[in-house]
Amino acid sequence: MTTHADLQWWLRLAPTLDWTIARTYTETAPHRYVAGDRTAGMTREDCVRAAQVIAAFGQPAKFYTTTNVYLTSPDRRVKWWTMDKNLSDTSLINQATTGRLYGVQNAPSTYSGTSTPYDALATVYDEQHPTTDEEARTLREQVEHHIGRFPPAVLDVGCGTGRILDLGLTTPDRYAGVDPSQAMLNLLVRKHPDVAAVYPMTIERAIEDRVFTTGQFEIVTAYGSAENLTPHTVNALARIANRVLLLSRGSDRGELSLVRAVP
Repeated sequence: MTTHADLQWWLRLAPTLDWTIARTYTETAPHRYVAGDRTAGMTREDCVRAAQVIAAFGQPAKFYTTTNVYLTSPDRRVKWWTMDKNLSDTSLINQATTGRLYGVQNAPSTYSGTSTPYDALATVYDEQHPTTDEEARTLREQVEHHIGRFPPAVLDVGCGTGRILDLGLTTPDRYAGVDPSQAMLNLLVRKHPDVAAVYPMTIERAIEDRVFTTGQFEIVTAYGSAENLTPHTVNALARIANRVLLLSRGSDRGELSLVRAVP
């Protein structure tokens, strides 16, 4: 779990560390770094903990065509990021000033301003709930007769860290995720940096604000969160889907059911 106590730990620790200049990038992208078990006061375990803090409380931004999640200091002077695919492999934390950006800044925003019970679980969620080939097959079988030859346009309600993408139902450029947890969306963007869109809000707010239009997506999924949806919300999702509305419970066990094939 990653909580505000971990965030405060990092904000206290970071200014006390001896940050090393990354000499290879002094002209092109100047920054500094600390390395676990090589920087005084920083262990490998501290690096992993810091990486989890950055992933949970940061925001996506671009380094040219690369999307990273950056945590900015409270005084807005410096930012931190990591490069390892898996947080548990992190052995180095990068730091740069915030006064210089690189490339077009069109990364998705994950900021919701809302606290959720999933925020603290985001950095370990995938590890605790791994996907399986059987789960992927079951999901595809539910919709294969309702989609065409191209990857379907999918709206994923309560998307979390992007399980629908992990299972291969569609491609990132054809996917939009809705979730009020900034931390969960950050993990989604870390795994799928080319994701088309994320909406950091509840689906109820998105419906009230008319964020989506009738028939906008071929498939709308509420994967493992159907028990939280009211009949009004379900009916609204059915209008947004032009082929399939897939609601499921117990997604961690692969228990899926096709609720409605939209005419």
